[in-house]
Amino acid sequence: MALDDMIDEISVIRSIRERFKNKSKGISLGVGDDAAAVKVSPECLLLATTDSQVEGVHFTKGLISASDLGRRAVAVSVSDIGAMGGVPRFFLSSLGFSRQEDKGLLKGIMDGFERAEGEFKVALIGGNISASDRLFLDITVLGEVEPHIMVKRTGAKPGDIIYVTGTVGDSALGLRILEMGRRNEREDYLISRHVSPQPRLALGREIAQMRLPTSMIDISDGVILDLERITVENGLGADIYVEQIPLSSDYRARVSDFAQDPYDIALSGGEDYELLFTSPQENGEGIKEISMKLGVKITEIGRVTDEPIIRVLNSDGKEIEVKHRGFIHFSA
Repeated sequence: MALDDMIDEISVIRSIRERFKNKSKGISLGVGDDAAAVKVSPECLLLATTDSQVEGVHFTKGLISASDLGRRAVAVSVSDIGAMGGVPRFFLSSLGFSRQEDKGLLKGIMDGFERAEGEFKVALIGGNISASDRLFLDITVLGEVEPHIMVKRTGAKPGDIIYVTGTVGDSALGLRILEMGRRNEREDYLISRHVSPQPRLALGREIAQMRLPTSMIDISDGVILDLERITVENGLGADIYVEQIPLSSDYRARVSDFAQDPYDIALSGGEDYELLFTSPQENGEGIKEISMKLGVKITEIGRVTDEPIIRVLNSDGKEIEVKHRGFIHFSA
């Protein structure tokens, strides 16, 4: 690697500051100082969330471009804001680079950040760069939401219907295809669902404004595990009807190459960044109207129960054993 191609902190910060000049009236002070200063409306709550993308844990460099990695890192944090009915506004990034990285990789990540700025209507306002044993991106997103419409993970009640947006399992299956080195046009959709997740910002905002959900979360670690976070962790449970789990046609066509049970990956794979939410049965028509309005499929997959356990049931009402709950950090 040429000496002039190595990453230099001062020049990098200068180039980032020049590239991401303040484009929003809400930024009083942006990239380059000890902290950013952002105006927040007195009518709104400030939302802040952070998430990491760590090499070898969340991604493999050879399987994703630097630009897609930058955009993906922002997307997964933006998704958390959408899951609360909020609007993302700004983001900060901490980047860790090993000596093996060069300015080309940094430029690619910045390209991804720039794509994310336009796609999600957010602005980069600061961050940090550090030496590291492995590549990582840590993204903090700031957003806002009106107090009376904010949706939390708590709030579900026994009898509430459980809904999921879009389809699940596509991202996990796409990753498996990438890891096996297979690539043809028929696999592009599944791979894109992993590489370029689409957070449901408009839908999350719409159903929150209509006061329809009692609880909501985005699916990052798998349907079962994330469902536990809005039920079991709050003293509730759920019955899931496995044959109602929404699967894409691309998923159905390829899943048998990777699993005997077609629903195993869909229930536990994670990284779909679809919305999982609960709502009283009487809100069903309103949810259907929003689904049609935004062109996003919303599927009823089960009900909240008062027993703190997740049961997965077949069409005969018999419980099915779930081998994997989802992705758990530091598990054996």
